[in-house]
Amino acid sequence: MKTFLLTAIIFIATSFQLIETPDEYKVRFGSVIPSDSPWEQGVDEYFKVVSEKSSGQIKFRKYLGGQLGGEVEMIKSIAMGALDAGAFSNAAVAEGLSIPELQVFELPFLFDNDAEADAVMDVMFDKFYGILEKKGVILVMWGTNGWRSFGTKGNPVLTPAELKGKKMRSQESDVYISFYKKMGATPNPLATPDVLMALKTGMVDGFDQTPIFAVSTGWVTAINNFTLTKHIYQPGVIVLSKRFYNKLPENMKKAILARDMRKSLQNTSRSLVRKDDEEIKNSIEADFGVNLIELSDAQRDVFKKAVQPVYTEMKDKIGADLIGMVKAEIKKYREQNK
Repeated sequence: MKTFLLTAIIFIATSFQLIETPDEYKVRFGSVIPSDSPWEQGVDEYFKVVSEKSSGQIKFRKYLGGQLGGEVEMIKSIAMGALDAGAFSNAAVAEGLSIPELQVFELPFLFDNDAEADAVMDVMFDKFYGILEKKGVILVMWGTNGWRSFGTKGNPVLTPAELKGKKMRSQESDVYISFYKKMGATPNPLATPDVLMALKTGMVDGFDQTPIFAVSTGWVTAINNFTLTKHIYQPGVIVLSKRFYNKLPENMKKAILARDMRKSLQNTSRSLVRKDDEEIKNSIEADFGVNLIELSDAQRDVFKKAVQPVYTEMKDKIGADLIGMVKAEIKKYREQNK
């Protein structure tokens, strides 16, 4: 009798465990990245790796193109656990989670080239993993948006003085608002889904973005000029809700982080975006009738000098020590790669 009862208890307990253990872990993944874009390709590569590592148990459902709202809105939802994961611009995470330190990477004219930006970002990964975790978000990997330049209606922007008085769409982040104010422009912080209409109605006279993002979102159809200032390098991130992550069993946690594949996935995602960005940049004039302006090094230097007050203003928000740390890593990289 005792043996029978013990067997029954074990059977019931085992059955309950099987019922409570899901065969699938569904992940709601939001972003403003456009569908059929290199960003989506990069995200899909990550999904593929996670699917393999989880034996198909982790399944992602994508909500792209701002279906769930703007970036800041979505990143706040992830921190609260209302959304499971997403891909965002670095600045949006900084704003949504009140992490001014994260804006350090988007100080104007901080980096000289892609390789330099990648190397420094990778060195700083663990530090920012810890910072984001305290805000309820798990950093999975870096991505890229690329080098931002000016798209404008009316006259082209060839000097900082030509931004004076213009109403410019600003990303919802302190560093961008400060940047435009120092140029004499009026920043209008707008979520990504609202920008095209703002351009069409005259609410804003222009924006700064990468060529590929401006084309993918249709913003390029509402401007006359695109000036390649390349004034800010903008990273991207893939993040998870810590609340969602903590509910996963250990084997699923390892699968969704894909730590051993992080650098490979980052490189793939970056390469996809950069390849398409270069191709799209070269087709803007022919395909959209937009005047594409390549600035000389001397012209870019004028912008670079004009934005130095941004560093002074942002020092207190980001932290002088952190800015110094990033600059030290940049200096080290440049010395090693002369």
